[in-house]
Amino acid sequence: MIITRRTFVKAAAASSATLILPAAAPGAPPAPAMRTVPSSGEMLPAVGLGTWITFNVGDDPVLRDECAEVMAAFFAAGGRMIDSSPMYGSSQPVIGYGLEKLGRPEALFSAEKVWTSS
Repeated sequence: MIITRRTFVKAAAASSATLILPAAAPGAPPAPAMRTVPSSGEMLPAVGLGTWITFNVGDDPVLRDECAEVMAAFFAAGGRMIDSSPMYGSSQPVIGYGLEKLGRPEALFSAEKVWTSS
């Protein structure tokens, strides 16, 4: 077999990439990007779980259980911050339901919007 310059360069690039790129374990989730809360110094994942519309499911037990499953997957993937507001309909009681069902995960960081008049 004759090795051409093109074949050699491709092989060299492929083998170099294995040294440069980080090894990824199959099925292992990547570590979340973290940010610092300025007032406390606490580190939180940069992406949280928003609840507007999606968690506004009222008292429907099936939909509440589905929201709890979303929360379980969120925490299992390393999530911590859940964003809500009193203006999001039933989302806050649904979050409470999910947290009770999950045994109140200690990793939770709750971000609540506060509405005031000026």
